[in-house]
Amino acid sequence: MADQLALDLVDKGLVTDQLTLTVGYDIENLSDPEHRKNYQGEIKSDRYGRSVPKHAHGTVNLEDYTASTRRIITAALELFDRIIDKNLLSRRLTITAGRVLPESEAPQKKAFEQLDLFTNYAAVQERQEREAIELEREKKVQKTVLDIKKRFGKNAILKGMNFQEGATAKERNRTIGGHRSGEV
Repeated sequence: MADQLALDLVDKGLVTDQLTLTVGYDIENLSDPEHRKNYQGEIKSDRYGRSVPKHAHGTVNLEDYTASTRRIITAALELFDRIIDKNLLSRRLTITAGRVLPESEAPQKKAFEQLDLFTNYAAVQERQEREAIELEREKKVQKTVLDIKKRFGKNAILKGMNFQEGATAKERNRTIGGHRSGEV
């Protein structure tokens, strides 16, 4: 989902510096006695009036504005690990990008930096230049992937994890707003 979010940002020419993740838990966490004894947290009612564990919700700020798949996935995984209750079964995940701006309007990196005597600034600058080259290469790959998906369909390029048991990317690509599309 984070990968798709990054591709959507690139496709629309947008960047973000904030991600929000919400994890909704399954009703089975409270109806199954084995799971129930492990949960001591807050209980809420879902829209059907059933008792479910309170959802996990969190936000992470990125270092700077980006649409980089690598940075977005890394931040999303760290946020997931920080907010999730590993003993509970998850029902739904929602990831959103906050503070979204057009790429041309995004502020550049910090103009000022406090210098010190113990930092090798030549090495820092070299690392920043390498990272800029890697980000540019990643953006070209993202645009190529988008071109292929637009031409041959959303399922034309999938990652290996999308073929594992329980993966939902192929099914999500066949829906519009969570509903079946005319595509077979």
